[in-house]
Amino acid sequence: MADGVISIKLAIHDSNQGDGALYRLKKNSLVHVHPGASLLGRRVALYCNYPADDKEFCRKTYRRLEWCSAAGSPLESNGSEYTAIKDVDYYCNVHFTKSGAYHFYALYEECQDAGAQAGLYVQIEPQLSVGTGDAATSLPLDAIRCQTVISKLLGPLDTWESKLRVAKESGYNMVHFTPVQELGGSRSAYSLRNQLKVNPDFQNKGGKEVTYDDLAVVVRKMREEWNVASICDIVLNHTANESIWIREYPECSYNCFTCPHLRPAFLLDALLARVGEDVKDGMLAHVGVPEVVETEDHLQAIRWQIHSNYLPQVKLHELYQCDVDKYLSRFNDECSKRSPSRAQDIPEGDIKLRVDPEYRRLGAEIDFDRAMSIYNVFRQDCFDEDSRKRKCAEVFRARLQHLNEEVRREIQEHLDYAIDNCLAGTRYERVQSDGPQVKGISLKYPLFMKYFTHYGTQGKSVKDIEAMMYTGAGKLFMAHNGWVMNGDPLKDFARAQPGTGNVYLRRELIAWGDSVKLRYGDKPEDSPYLWKHMQEYVDTTARIFDGVRLDNCHSTPLHVAEYLLDSARKVNPELYVAAELFTNSDHTDNIFVNRLGITSLIREALSAWDSHEQGRLVYRYGGAPVGAFFPCPKRILAPTIAHALFMDLTHDNPSPVEKRSIFDLIPSAALVSMACCATGSNRGYDEFVPHH
Repeated sequence: MADGVISIKLAIHDSNQGDGALYRLKKNSLVHVHPGASLLGRRVALYCNYPADDKEFCRKTYRRLEWCSAAGSPLESNGSEYTAIKDVDYYCNVHFTKSGAYHFYALYEECQDAGAQAGLYVQIEPQLSVGTGDAATSLPLDAIRCQTVISKLLGPLDTWESKLRVAKESGYNMVHFTPVQELGGSRSAYSLRNQLKVNPDFQNKGGKEVTYDDLAVVVRKMREEWNVASICDIVLNHTANESIWIREYPECSYNCFTCPHLRPAFLLDALLARVGEDVKDGMLAHVGVPEVVETEDHLQAIRWQIHSNYLPQVKLHELYQCDVDKYLSRFNDECSKRSPSRAQDIPEGDIKLRVDPEYRRLGAEIDFDRAMSIYNVFRQDCFDEDSRKRKCAEVFRARLQHLNEEVRREIQEHLDYAIDNCLAGTRYERVQSDGPQVKGISLKYPLFMKYFTHYGTQGKSVKDIEAMMYTGAGKLFMAHNGWVMNGDPLKDFARAQPGTGNVYLRRELIAWGDSVKLRYGDKPEDSPYLWKHMQEYVDTTARIFDGVRLDNCHSTPLHVAEYLLDSARKVNPELYVAAELFTNSDHTDNIFVNRLGITSLIREALSAWDSHEQGRLVYRYGGAPVGAFFPCPKRILAPTIAHALFMDLTHDNPSPVEKRSIFDLIPSAALVSMACCATGSNRGYDEFVPHH
């Protein structure tokens, strides 16, 4: 075994794609992949996307590996790609010298067309280094001590050094910067107006515009002179409402023009905005809804008004229903042209409504030819042709009306649920004692949170707005991004879903009204500008900083994050990737870690609800216990958990002084410091700042 090479044994098993099991390995690991007992007796070919020799990594390019016997000699395959597995001591070798996330998969000769029958992921951890030249030193992952700074509060760039030196002198060896790009109108640190432009707030007193090269000088000094590494956020899910490019390239957003399935939800959003305006103007004061909503009685009065006066105005169910009169007229015409069937051979239930792709009123369709076969029949209770046609038409009409009524009830259930969610949000914001208790209604604090941008609708009636959403103006009715409680992080909630409901119609989204959700599609060709724009943004960040923090990783489409992080690693092969990931499932966490090559998942001590949970978190993320055995290279390596960047407090949560007690600050920091993993804090925690 060559010096420094680490020998590892892994096993690959039948009917297990391996994406839920995590194997974290060091660079220069020599991995022996053995067949599990479930592969015995099969002819198997094993593939891996780790590049051969010095070739560039391409996620979709795999090479076949050669099977060897326990003695190390290549196995004969008689010219076939497949090798008979007769012993679990057979193995394939891969020597990993590049960091990143890599994938193995196995094909069986007897069912090669079925695709991968087994899989395995490995993660090769990056090697961070600080200093320069002979003074350069390695920064082990478990030795990271990171402090978050809010970039927008740092002020002019020429004042950064004195402010960041505090972190260095406090013992931190990594600084996490929130986004350094130009911000949108809300001034939120994560709502970016222009991903390719540095925040103009960093402009120095001389008036010279700050560039990414200027930022790189500061970061390089931190790395080379202070021995302090740096990471910076990347925000891939949304952009600020004020982003100019999102209006120029409407295919980059989920809007009423590119995504007609959102039109019913937008119409409901416009109606709810009108309710808020009417309450603000005092138009509902006479029915028990004053301009200041602050009691439960006010909420119930609003509920009554919405259901009894507002929703009937828009008749949202009609966007899912068919035009009975139109089909009946066509049916009567066809009955005169076609010979009736002798029996009803097709079950009546086979006739179903197909929603109009454009979601026009009464635009739903049915299979009309099938309907003619079912309903244009001979009838024993009729003795002349006119009576037969009339009876057939009556039965056909009854069926269509039944289908429409089923849809109406289904949409009404969605609307009932939506209004409940709307009022729950308003109750928290304006009524509950533990909420912010907002009083007035304004653009910043609407009565109901907006799910879409409403450009060009000022002064328009809901009927006019409805007409606009079917035209080019619908390009500017863009869906906001947000958070779905208990949602599936592997699904894009803005895409068309089976059935009539979606999170926008049912108002299940905790929307961020300052940001527009980005629509990548399935591949770069679906939205060329967006993919290129975000690739340049991510590559620039990776070039300047030692790593990136993937904001809202759970809401980022996996294939998008894979593509962009692969590009970033070409710029910075030792890229450190931290991620904010909330899935409530270790298995799902591992899917993200394996697919994206996430180095560390951000964990927070403040998430513990009691002292026992706090201890559990420290133990779980704290690495191997004292006295643990070294792994035996002759045994199959067991899966592990994701590496943690364990924070006493993250920057997007309230201070422990607000959430717990001032006496919590030092003990929590001490407990976090005890964990043998990467740890971190937020600027202000060490100074006992008592507010968020």
